[in-house]
Amino acid sequence: MGCFPSKSASSKTTPAAQTMKLHQLVRPDIYKGGKRPSFAAAYARAARRYGFEAGRNAGFAKRNNVVVKVKSKHNKETEHEVPAESIQNGLEYVVPVKIGTPGVTLNLDFDTGSSDLWVWSSELAHASRYSGHTIYDPSKSSTAKKASGTWNISYGDGSSASGNVYTDNVTVADITIEGQAIELAEKLSSSFLQDGGNDGLLGLAWPEINTVQPKPVPTPVENMINKKLINPPVFTVKLGRGEEAGFYSFGFIDTSVTPNPITYTSVDNSQGFWQVQSTSWSLNGETKERSGNTTILDTGTTLLLVADDVVDAIYGAIEGAVFDDQQGGYKFPSNATIPDISFAVGDTLYKVNPKDIAFGDAGDGYTFGGIQSRGDLGFDIFGDVFLKSVYVVFNQGEKTVGLAQRDD
Repeated sequence: MGCFPSKSASSKTTPAAQTMKLHQLVRPDIYKGGKRPSFAAAYARAARRYGFEAGRNAGFAKRNNVVVKVKSKHNKETEHEVPAESIQNGLEYVVPVKIGTPGVTLNLDFDTGSSDLWVWSSELAHASRYSGHTIYDPSKSSTAKKASGTWNISYGDGSSASGNVYTDNVTVADITIEGQAIELAEKLSSSFLQDGGNDGLLGLAWPEINTVQPKPVPTPVENMINKKLINPPVFTVKLGRGEEAGFYSFGFIDTSVTPNPITYTSVDNSQGFWQVQSTSWSLNGETKERSGNTTILDTGTTLLLVADDVVDAIYGAIEGAVFDDQQGGYKFPSNATIPDISFAVGDTLYKVNPKDIAFGDAGDGYTFGGIQSRGDLGFDIFGDVFLKSVYVVFNQGEKTVGLAQRDD
């Protein structure tokens, strides 16, 4: 796997332009003040998304198209189904996006694990009844046009969203995409109707997994590149913690985030994801090989999910760590010393900040671990727990991804 030098020359800009191009993330009201999703919601959301079976250490699985909590580490029978409403509230960040002319601003889930741009819309029956959402109404936009095609997204917990397609102007940061396909929600299952966290989703994965039928539509980033609205052909992300939510940028690399170099590695996009080699990891400075292992970089997943042998090694190195059968994952004493843990992307190891490994309160003086089992998946998922420790450049034009270690 080749590494490419940091392309800082193409990313320099004036401070004024830099401010314009950094698109600030915000937190849903339920997560103001640095609160995070519950451990169960975060883990169940990943199980729904990737459909894994429990394996040795995973407390959740997808079975018969529903997400379930298993009984214990040693008993993988189903204990109960996980309500779809709980899973929907596993989202920590949203991004303001303006749609239409004169336009409305919707808070969307920016998601590197999917490729649809869908929104709450006036086509949804009784849309105005649902508080906490901004609705896109194409009849109020002078640039909206009805397009051919329909869309339908179904999730493993039985929740779904579907509807029609329009084109309109979409503005992300200071970039306006004319004629961007927008998928309007006409039907939403009850779990989405009860979720006040976002007004839809903007997918940042590869175009191949867009769900519009009979023909997939270009994603916003694909259109930015094809219409030459951004150069270099990249988007970047810095996820914050606490009160600082972080930002996305498009066509701009912010070299002020960290003094550490950005190292690039090739992406396998054959499944539509940002999938890269991750063939080693380290625990307290001791590097361990993981031949053939890969990972998906996914802003739509909260936890860092790895193979069972890695999970066992990590929590075996934390004094007092135990598997919580009731909650479905590992926890450790809140005053425990967290070891140095790093994971490779390409040929470079990146350290995970201990603040993020300590995911949340587990009660009785314990803290849930932000690193958990990937179940029976054949690849890792590097979600927000990992991504908060790095600055990431997603180069869709060159099919590479660049990471730099952050010190904050």
